[in-house]
Amino acid sequence: MKRGLSLAGLIWAAMGSMQVRADQIPIQTCYQPMTLPEVLKDLDSNDQRIRIFSDDVVLQGSQQATFSGQVQILHRDTLLQAPNARYNPEQQNLVADGGIEYFSNALHVSSRFLKADLANNQATLGQAKYQFVAQAGRGEAAALTASEQALSLDQALFTTCPEQDNSWALHAEHINIAADSGWGEAHHAVFKIKDIPVFYLPYLTFPVDDQRKTGVLIPKVGSSQRLGVELEVPYYINLAENYDLTLSPRYMSKRGTQLKSQFRYLTEQHQGLMQLEYLPNDNDKPSGFGERYLGHLTHRSDFSSNWRGYIDFTDVSDDAYLTELGSDYNNQSDTQLYREASLSYFGEQVHSHLKVQGFEILGNYNKAYQALPQLSFASAKPIALGDKLQASWYSQYAHFKNEQAFYTATDRLHLEPTLRVPFITPAFEMTAETSLLYTYYQQQSLSSLTTEQSEISRALPKLRLHARINLEREYDWFGEQALQTFEPQVQYLYIPYRDQSNIGLYDTTRLQDDYYGLFRQNRFSGLDRINEANQLTVGWTTRFYDNTENELFRFSLGQIFFLKEPELTDDLLTQNLTSTESMLASEMVWHWYRRWYVSSALQYDIDSKRLVKSNASVDYRGSENTLLQLNHRYSRAVSGVEIQQLGLIGAIPIKQNWQLIASYYRDVANHRMIDANLGLQYESCCWAVRLVARRQVRADFEVALDNLNQLARLDSGFSLQFVFKGFGDKAGFGVSDMLSNGIFSYRRPYLLTN
Repeated sequence: MKRGLSLAGLIWAAMGSMQVRADQIPIQTCYQPMTLPEVLKDLDSNDQRIRIFSDDVVLQGSQQATFSGQVQILHRDTLLQAPNARYNPEQQNLVADGGIEYFSNALHVSSRFLKADLANNQATLGQAKYQFVAQAGRGEAAALTASEQALSLDQALFTTCPEQDNSWALHAEHINIAADSGWGEAHHAVFKIKDIPVFYLPYLTFPVDDQRKTGVLIPKVGSSQRLGVELEVPYYINLAENYDLTLSPRYMSKRGTQLKSQFRYLTEQHQGLMQLEYLPNDNDKPSGFGERYLGHLTHRSDFSSNWRGYIDFTDVSDDAYLTELGSDYNNQSDTQLYREASLSYFGEQVHSHLKVQGFEILGNYNKAYQALPQLSFASAKPIALGDKLQASWYSQYAHFKNEQAFYTATDRLHLEPTLRVPFITPAFEMTAETSLLYTYYQQQSLSSLTTEQSEISRALPKLRLHARINLEREYDWFGEQALQTFEPQVQYLYIPYRDQSNIGLYDTTRLQDDYYGLFRQNRFSGLDRINEANQLTVGWTTRFYDNTENELFRFSLGQIFFLKEPELTDDLLTQNLTSTESMLASEMVWHWYRRWYVSSALQYDIDSKRLVKSNASVDYRGSENTLLQLNHRYSRAVSGVEIQQLGLIGAIPIKQNWQLIASYYRDVANHRMIDANLGLQYESCCWAVRLVARRQVRADFEVALDNLNQLARLDSGFSLQFVFKGFGDKAGFGVSDMLSNGIFSYRRPYLLTN
């Protein structure tokens, strides 16, 4: 037989090009992979021999060989079965009829007959039915012709639905797939749902491998009080192998037509994304309001193993853009936009970072400082000064600017050398360290400044002793073998008092006093405030693990004890610290029973005997599609306002393929609903549809927080999303995705094994 592309290899290559990508159509529980003949397990894909087996064979000289009775043709890792086959070696053709079956590890084809011209590497199968083996996808063709150049199907059908399910299918008069092109062409295509024609396309192209193709993506449909009826139709443009563009016209009946664009790029050293959203005129705004836009850029460069660059920038036309129009890259509840450009060097001895950063505060609030620039250097690893003594250092220079603040510009220089003596064993570790924190400020203002205000130097010594022990024992956990750990730790921290009231607040704010925060060396972010400390922090953690090392229970408790009360100052920021100095904090996570979890955390002010902050949740996770969570959160002061919220989230399968998902959050302090979502979803093996209704508080940055409770408005809306699997991926149809549509997204209980 003539060497080259064999019949089986020809069908394998041609039909294999029609495979649907496995990551596009995940296998559903209702789809069962095919059972292949046992003989395929013993075949070698590198075996180029063609072997023919049959019950009977008749040789007519050198003209023709006729095989009959369970004919099997084996080549590489493919199998062709037929009742009858005739081979003519002189004309190099093969004919099989009486109903043939073709098998490979990826494809199964049934056909009435096969005619193959082996000299020209061409084969035709009549009345063929094909089925992918390991994933959903099947079809039919009146005639299937495979050659080295192309695969052609006449009167063809394709669907990802299982047998006897006609939920949807694509019918085409002719389909042609060119060899090695990665693309197919369909002529006179009709898309049918339940055998009912829905739309007709005279010409259609589609990918048959992992290549991208320019074309229309799945539309998005919705409605809300603030936008009206909403329709978005994304159009994907494949510009090159490593960059692309998506244009998404978005029609909003109340606002007008918006154009959204997304440009992505990827090279060996650089990757990034640019997003532009543009609305030339908002019909819901007064005449003359002007154009509205959002611009977003994310960029990362890996110049080498040592040098890296990063940019994150977002800009909007007005403060209400996110709350009124929404965006793909910012949440509608965001209160500020972060901007940063940085260049970092990671060396063997020194790490350095050069960056410019700023925040745009949305609403009628004070403008934040910008760091233009900020340069920091630090030792990359401890410097050995003997057997035990180690040294490290950190330094930073920053120039801050804010023309609306009292201090309009400031230069800050910070130096921080540290000496450390660590002692570490498997069960015990102790660290003693001392540092000198020196900071120098040159502050400028439009007002006249005294010498004490314009030039300030602050030097603070710091002493820290920290020790912890890791103990463990075998334990009986409700009748089952378990391992319990006990991890006590203690820290002594000394920092003397310094008056810092003349130093502006450039990058500093109060940090949380959770359990791990009790052991921080500074209870402020940034460098503009360093808290006075002569304190002892004591805490402990206990954990239980089962015999497979799954964490069943964790509880942590800690408190700060002051050996000397902090000095009282006129500094408003540090005044907020004095009443919560002696903080008691705890955290607990309990894998209570099978699929039930309980978690909680609280912060309690010992001095004032008041609860500062708490959160608690009870979770049930039956499966990926069944979950329930009841949660409560409390904070005594968020921008001076007490927050107390109660939430309920649930996802329940109500019938085969049907899913009900709901979430509800209530402001307990003000007796009102703040966010609610109700969704109904149907998903089968080959298509899915989701309807979501929502109602939530609209953020209004023009209203002060103390008046928000009286003036808050609610926004109602719904959205419709559908997908026919095989024409679009399943992304965005998971339960967790649906629960992320509201202001508050679902957060699963945290355990080490999650």
